[in-house]
Amino acid sequence: MPLKDDLSAAGLPRQLFRADEADWVVGQKQPEGDIVHVTDGPELFRTAKGTLLMLWSSYGRDGYVQALARSTSGTVTGPWEQLGPLVERDSGHGMLFRAFDGRLMMVVHRPFKRALAKFYEMRDTGDRVEVVREAVELDGEAYPTHGCPMGVQDAGC
Repeated sequence: MPLKDDLSAAGLPRQLFRADEADWVVGQKQPEGDIVHVTDGPELFRTAKGTLLMLWSSYGRDGYVQALARSTSGTVTGPWEQLGPLVERDSGHGMLFRAFDGRLMMVVHRPFKRALAKFYEMRDTGDRVEVVREAVELDGEAYPTHGCPMGVQDAGC
């Protein structure tokens, strides 16, 4: 919805995209029997080359997913193309930020049962962002997204 400086409505709502436009999204059955598709936790990010990206989350085959979309017009109104998952395995509501040393980082919550902050070092390629590595030294993750450490029995890896 367009907003005024005081954050009041400045026009009608606009649909940017629907979750079911992404081929990896799995609809969630509701108690009434309806199937709904969730578009959740958006964050906009402009790359160093000016490309407008959106982090967003929904449900995939193996739980919550942190995904990426790109505006083909460079504006918030899109159209938006779906670039696919960045991190799967019950991860979502991502935010990009710069660490004190200048590295591009992403934080997500993961998992749902024992929600922890999970950190990833990222790369700005100009037309998208990519995961470089899990930053396990920052989060003390006992349930990593890329395999289980020895001795972990309940991580669901």
